Amino acid sequence: MKEEKRLSGRLTLALAALLCLLFGLSLLLFLPGAGAAEPTEIQAAASLPERTLVGGDEADRLPTELLPGEKLDLNSATAAQLQRLPGIGEKLSAAIVSWREEHGRFQSVEELLQVPGIGEKRLAEIRGLVTVG
Repeated sequence: MKEEKRLSGRLTLALAALLCLLFGLSLLLFLPGAGAAEPTEIQAAASLPERTLVGGDEADRLPTELLPGEKLDLNSATAAQLQRLPGIGEKLSAAIVSWREEHGRFQSVEELLQVPGIGEKRLAEIRGLVTVG
């Protein structure tokens, strides 16, 4: 009788552990963003606070590079956010924002060629990292 209770207790523990494992796996399958979904566009890094680093001003809070699958919207990104693009420093990010303020929203990524200091080579480096929303 004692051995049956011991066996029954072990089976109960094993079943409880199995149920916990199955529950955990089901959460992974049904949570938004889980699985092998395609990367989604991100309007700007500031729109995802969990993707920013702790710091004082905006430039300190931003990761220094774009995260996998992240794209910056040329029509809403700040100069600090644009500096996270390869080859875009203070001067070019300010020139992009200035061009946008002077000419209005970018209609296409290729319009970056109209910004002084951005040529075909630089555009090719960042084309897949930016979008126009």
